[in-house]
Amino acid sequence: MSPHRRNATPRPPALAPATPEYITLTVGAPAHGGHCVARPADEPSGRIVFVRHALPGETVRAVMTEKNAKIWRADAVEILSASPDRVRPSWKEAGPGGVGGGELSHVALPAQRTWKRWVLADCLRRIGGSDVVDAVSALPGVTGGAVSIEPMPGEAAAETDPDPRVRARAGTGTRTRVSLTVTEAGEAGMHGFRSGAVLPVRTLPLAVRAIQDLGLTERSLWRKHFRPGMRVDAVAPSEGDPLVLLDNPGDTGREPTVLTASGRSTGRRRVGEVVDASGLGLGELHYSVHADGFWQAHRQAPSVLVDRVVRAALAQTPTASGTRPADAPLDPDRTGNLRVLELYSGAGLFTLPLAALTGAVRSLEGDARAVGDARRTLHDYTGVELSAGRVTPAAVSSLGRFDVDARGGHGGADVVVLDPPRRGAGRGIIQAVAALNPRRVVLVACDPAALARDLGVFLALGYPPVAMSALDMFPHTHHFETIAVLERG
Repeated sequence: MSPHRRNATPRPPALAPATPEYITLTVGAPAHGGHCVARPADEPSGRIVFVRHALPGETVRAVMTEKNAKIWRADAVEILSASPDRVRPSWKEAGPGGVGGGELSHVALPAQRTWKRWVLADCLRRIGGSDVVDAVSALPGVTGGAVSIEPMPGEAAAETDPDPRVRARAGTGTRTRVSLTVTEAGEAGMHGFRSGAVLPVRTLPLAVRAIQDLGLTERSLWRKHFRPGMRVDAVAPSEGDPLVLLDNPGDTGREPTVLTASGRSTGRRRVGEVVDASGLGLGELHYSVHADGFWQAHRQAPSVLVDRVVRAALAQTPTASGTRPADAPLDPDRTGNLRVLELYSGAGLFTLPLAALTGAVRSLEGDARAVGDARRTLHDYTGVELSAGRVTPAAVSSLGRFDVDARGGHGGADVVVLDPPRRGAGRGIIQAVAALNPRRVVLVACDPAALARDLGVFLALGYPPVAMSALDMFPHTHHFETIAVLERG
């Protein structure tokens, strides 16, 4: 799943020094979370400082932003020796002292993917351990546990465009969902990094054009609706016009106010999303979801993930690379008898194509409204059971035991697909999955540390990875998505 769920708990304010404290740092390798590991330039073996807005190999002057007995953090404010991978930031407001959410916009896109590749390899080594590194390194095209981070299709084309203006905009204009918070002065803003403070913003370069054209950060049309502390969500679905949702901080439990692109109130609370699944032989898939419900934010993510995850789950030969030019569509005659258990299923992004291609799908999701969205989308499909509830070992064990099969046996799931939140699935859930003895497991992970932990547990239970890929679904941030295919060893 995406790391940007609507109800994520805000981080506590960072503990910055009372007066600005500056330090000159020599910058080393990237660390998980958008930082680099640095040390004082005049003390190479000195205290580690996690510095943002820097690049490996640089020398920077930085201001301390957090300093306690456990950790020191800083923002680079002056570049004394620049990396060749440094570019003009695509979003200056996410720079030092600015808002969170664009912490790598000063890094050239190919170097961003190298950065993320290093982080993934480091997490697999430090958290997963040598057995995980060896298993991943044995996969085709992988060396030393370093899985390549692939660009999304649109970014790959823009990076090589002959027009320098197109190249400069690569990785921007991709987000179909944007969340803002209204400042005390009534302006559209975002939270500072690791801070409760809301800072005004003037631009939204990561948003798709339909959201940028709303003018949420500059038009008086919107300011008359804004109230301090209000949450503002802009949604640009693939079907229909964009919507703006206003959620007052005191209105807990109440539905947000929904406005059209012209600022008028509307009763429209659902949006239609279309996903291209032609590589699987399914054509276009249509979904109905709540406007303020969770949906993958990158405009290409739903189609790319459906293609990769469903093919990973159902193809005869395991793959995490999605449909290749020579690949045939998936054959329902072969997949039609497969039984699939899907955990953390959201609004049914994967459930719909899995149901279209198999004989039986059972899904479990903790958000009851998302399950309601999935039921609306899949109402014509038989052989599908959509359950709302916490994903627990007991629930996995119960749902994963399908009805008695034609041979009189109690059939377990053939394939398990799980897309857990940032913290990962965890040992208990993984043990319950392994106890079902599926022939294949597809794990989708948005956090490399959680991925490394989960892979270690799966491997110890006899499920080594047989294919893996990683996608740069969040350019200009440190986030990325990884798909791992595991089979019983």
